Amino acid sequence: MFTKWRHLPTWQTNLWTAVAAELLTLLGFQAGFILIPYYIQEMGITDATQVAAFTGTYQSLGSLGLAIFTPIWGMLGDRHGRKSMLVRATAATAVIVMLTGLARTPTQLLVLRLLQGCLTGTPAAASALVAAGSPKEHLAYALGLIQTSLFIGQSLGPMFGGYIGDAYGYRATFFVSGAIILASLVLVILVAREPEREPLVEVERAQAARKRPLDVLRGVASPRLLALIGMTLTFNLTFSFLSPIIPLLIQGLVADSGRLASTAGTITGVTAFASALSALIVGKLSTRFGCSRTLMGCSIGTAVLYLPLVLVRSVLGLGTLLGIQGLFRGGISPSTSAMVVEVSPRDKTGTVLGFNSSAASVGYGLGPILGAALLSVSSSSTVFFVACGMMGLVTVGVFLADKLAGSDVQPSGQPVVEAQPKA
Repeated sequence: MFTKWRHLPTWQTNLWTAVAAELLTLLGFQAGFILIPYYIQEMGITDATQVAAFTGTYQSLGSLGLAIFTPIWGMLGDRHGRKSMLVRATAATAVIVMLTGLARTPTQLLVLRLLQGCLTGTPAAASALVAAGSPKEHLAYALGLIQTSLFIGQSLGPMFGGYIGDAYGYRATFFVSGAIILASLVLVILVAREPEREPLVEVERAQAARKRPLDVLRGVASPRLLALIGMTLTFNLTFSFLSPIIPLLIQGLVADSGRLASTAGTITGVTAFASALSALIVGKLSTRFGCSRTLMGCSIGTAVLYLPLVLVRSVLGLGTLLGIQGLFRGGISPSTSAMVVEVSPRDKTGTVLGFNSSAASVGYGLGPILGAALLSVSSSSTVFFVACGMMGLVTVGVFLADKLAGSDVQPSGQPVVEAQPKA
């Protein structure tokens, strides 16, 4: 199989390698991640509000590390190679997931999560590797395929981890997950290739090497790019707003505690599988109808489906609604990523995607803390209403940005030619 991949063009080899590697990495990571609220309870924290607070802090610390370090890793990838960044991120993920299985206190979990955020970030590294070499006409499709692999890993991982957790204990799940991620690392090392770089004169390369990440962002930023990065932050804040609440909601609906992990994993997996299917389809729809229009439709559907979650009183109802919502959520990330890449200089793709991923991490970091804080003073129903309102506001933002600036991508998938020449 490896030999067949190596006969493909470099961009296709990297695409399929990244797809397979990210599927395995996300499967391994999510297998343990879904168990964290229950793992914390196993360590002695049983009060629901405290569990939500620890879970929110756990998720936020990782996102904080990603927010700070992802742009730095992206810039290093632009300078020294995108493959090396994917190898670094995958190796760090494998080691930290295995160490999580050895943790004895919630504090140790928090420290490992912070290290994970600082040292990993495989989705951004894989996206940069693929985006750097993919032809423009295939860019939305390629990024959509990467997103699909992420969602498939996210769908299989929780189910896989849930059943292992119920059968063999939570700690065993982390060790098995680490082994799966190590297999992903071997695949990247053996098969992925460094994309060809566009030629730069030595003076330009030396000047670029001396720049800091924020200097690079100032040099390539436009109002449209900054707006897209802001949307990425807000979307992901809304998605993560409910992350400390959903596991506790599932726990309250499950009658048999012996099936808690597998039930939570199945619900999370169904949602992620729906998102995976959506991401693959939306990559094609974005090329045909334009990323802005597709993004607007997905965000509207996501916002509306927060409302019926307030009325859920069964595991089946919760899983069904989250699965339907996943069909809309899955199209948001590939659409925004394709729009970000389209308005970014080709030789700065890794840096810009790094900042975009950093914005996503900030959103993921703020969401759990805000959601847990709101739950501590209100109810889960209030949290759902607030999430709906937040997604509604960002949907209005997408609409206004599209009306004021026009769509960045035409139905053909090519960028709109602006009246004023760019410097």
